[in-house]
Amino acid sequence: MDNTAKYLYYKYDNKNPFEIVQEVISKGKSPLYAVKEIKEKFPVFSLMEAKEVVVIATSEHKSLYDYQGDLFKQLEKLDEE
Repeated sequence: MDNTAKYLYYKYDNKNPFEIVQEVISKGKSPLYAVKEIKEKFPVFSLMEAKEVVVIATSEHKSLYDYQGDLFKQLEKLDEE
C-alpha cells in the first residue's frame, strides 16, 4: 500500500514532510533525528506516522507496514547465511 499521498498535503514553511526529512538527512543527521524533527514540526502526526514519513522518504518502501514486512524477510536471509 502506498501511503505517500497521505502526507503530501501537510506543509511546514512551504515544505512537505518528505522534503524536511531529506534536508535533515542531507545535513548528516540520523533517521531518528528526522523522526524527532517531523514530530516537532507536525505535532498532529503520531510517532508511527512520523516513522512512516521517514521510511518513505529514505527507502523504496511506501508504508511502514511494507518496511516492517521486508525487514523480517531480510532478517531471515541473514539467518540463512
